[in-house]
Amino acid sequence: MSTARIFRVAIDGPAASGKSTTAKLLAEKLSFGYIDSGAMYRAITLKCLRLGISPSDSSKATEIGKIAQATTITFPNMSSVVVDKTEDVSSEIRSSTITSNIGGVASNKSVREALAEMQRALARGDYPETFEGREGINHNGKQVKGMVMDGRDIGTVILPDAELKVFLIADAQVRAQRRYDEMVQRNKLEEGETVDKIKKELEQRDHEDTTRAVSPLKKADDAVELDTSNLTIPQQVEAIEELIRNRMDKFQ
Repeated sequence: MSTARIFRVAIDGPAASGKSTTAKLLAEKLSFGYIDSGAMYRAITLKCLRLGISPSDSSKATEIGKIAQATTITFPNMSSVVVDKTEDVSSEIRSSTITSNIGGVASNKSVREALAEMQRALARGDYPETFEGREGINHNGKQVKGMVMDGRDIGTVILPDAELKVFLIADAQVRAQRRYDEMVQRNKLEEGETVDKIKKELEQRDHEDTTRAVSPLKKADDAVELDTSNLTIPQQVEAIEELIRNRMDKFQ
């Protein structure tokens, strides 16, 4: 990996606000690297459940932290989340079971510390596969490599000095419908799943994310807020791309 500076885009916001889809398409359009930090917490949740450990069991907090510390999560292409260098869990981590159990993992201080270090390492280019084939964009005759990372504390904790921070928001009903449609598309809709049920789960997740003691969800002071309630995904991508290009002159 080159030692050249990387233009880092931090995209934060609540669940189902369009972060991951927008960030992934943005990275693909600009040939930037892409890191889905939320998928990392989902992967740890999956490992815990496979081991019969309830993420919400406070007596298991230390054990869950050790699981995170011993796990490697990489993004070798735009659609894969690979655990421990061998297993692609991209589809499995999107189930409602993972969604309803992730809160205990996301609020675990040891887990957040372990994944924060991994996320910063990914952003630095310590895992070259994240940037493989990602040539970046030409700006004023110079090739600029970039990285897009989305989550809930990227602009405030993980990359507080990111070149661009964007905070996405959206109405809870809109977010629930999006999540429902995504599950249908992925053929992951479980029995009894409804938009209303998903909305309640999202609102509970919002409460957990914004009130947790460790790295709560909040907008960075210098982040650009973007309401996606009435925007299509292409419109979201276009809006953030414009912000990136406007920052490129200062970056170089």
